[in-house]
Amino acid sequence: MKVEKRKISSLKFAKLVANLAKDKKAENIVVLDVRKISSFCDFFVIMTGSVDVHIKALLDYITTTVKKNSNILPHHIEGEEFYLWVVIDYIDVIVHIMNPQLREFYALEKIWAKGRKVSYERKSKKNTA
Repeated sequence: MKVEKRKISSLKFAKLVANLAKDKKAENIVVLDVRKISSFCDFFVIMTGSVDVHIKALLDYITTTVKKNSNILPHHIEGEEFYLWVVIDYIDVIVHIMNPQLREFYALEKIWAKGRKVSYERKSKKNTA
């Protein structure tokens, strides 16, 4: 008997990707809810990788971990030639991994400013007092 994994919501998926990015030390991670202003996706996950090797590591870690844990493959990946700005298209969630200069220059958060920022961080079970 084949057991299929339950489909994860686009919100949970975006938060999962953001937390995976955090695990690999991505910087300035932002999850934007663009459902009310976009016809092609629900969420953007935008992050900065410090250098090309870091961007490649983020890409590999996110795609491998998502495939392993959720059996979800990206529809398309762009930017693997130079690892300056990599886009992972998961249809409902589009992941942008950018180097600091391109992140500042293109300012996706400003372009999509009508999108709502979503908190993604896992709740800690430890008492930090």
